[in-house]
Amino acid sequence: MEIKKILIAEDNPGLARVLAFKFKSCGYTPVSCADGQLAWDAFQADQFAAVVSDQEMPNMTGVELCQHVRSVNPDIPLFLVTGRQLELANTDAVASLDLSQIFAKPFSPGNVVKAVEAAIVKCGASA
Repeated sequence: MEIKKILIAEDNPGLARVLAFKFKSCGYTPVSCADGQLAWDAFQADQFAAVVSDQEMPNMTGVELCQHVRSVNPDIPLFLVTGRQLELANTDAVASLDLSQIFAKPFSPGNVVKAVEAAIVKCGASA
């Protein structure tokens, strides 16, 4: 069975809506969570093709969320969106996560969808 769900962890409601709309328009089922803990709970309850997470969120950062996800699924494509791309890119925590890509804000939602689709295909996940 194809996994078409994308987990979106984003505390900015407008940005979460834009990303969800773009993924939905490309045939995916987006599941949006307003903080890292809610996203982790959702991840544990369902199967996803990829995770797109903001870095700075309430209750759990994007890096922490990705660490949790990576601990149970070493192959799922992980993406971070942040206003602090350069700071994140040079940290050991991020290097150990094997992130597919870090997007600097502001970013094009279309580019995020394209990168997620490419990563899903590359890792052999069904999309």
